[in-house]
Amino acid sequence: MDRIRAQHEEIDRLNARARQKKWAFTLFKGIESDIRDDGSLDYPDAVLASFDFVIASVHSRFDLDQEAQTARVIKALAHPATTMLGHPTGRLLRRREGLKLDVDAVLRACAEHGVVVELNAHPERLDLDWRWHARALELGLRLSINPDAHAAGELVQYRYGVEIARKGRVPAASILNHLEAAALAEFFRSRKRRAIWP
Repeated sequence: MDRIRAQHEEIDRLNARARQKKWAFTLFKGIESDIRDDGSLDYPDAVLASFDFVIASVHSRFDLDQEAQTARVIKALAHPATTMLGHPTGRLLRRREGLKLDVDAVLRACAEHGVVVELNAHPERLDLDWRWHARALELGLRLSINPDAHAAGELVQYRYGVEIARKGRVPAASILNHLEAAALAEFFRSRKRRAIWP
């Protein structure tokens, strides 16, 4: 928690300096939280509540059957801190099949809980698959094109996500990170205001 607090303080300092200097950027406080086997998130609620947004993602137990895997993900989507579902099927192209999921049920749960769906732009993921984009739009979902960058040089992967969104005919208005910084900040604030914590 100390490292998170220090990181948040540094972000606050940088944002204050950017406002003072009239620099055109805003840093948001976000984290990717693992979805555990039982659908819970791997950080305490108090920690999750301190972030502007939380991406909930599966990184383990890919062997669960469809019913268990779908229930696990849907439980995580219902968590009040969950802002976004990361790489929804967990696939790695030419390396690993995606999770055994009822994708339609997961997308409906995203719509029910106001959760954004990641369009992971890493060329080995491209997940959510473009063939599900029309259904996501039909349900009124927003997508977020994220580069899945683990180093600064990988930020350019964003362009693959843009191309896949175009292939899926996703309009710019449905892309969360197409919003201006002020509108994005308000989106995050409104999500937190709607959250009902146990």
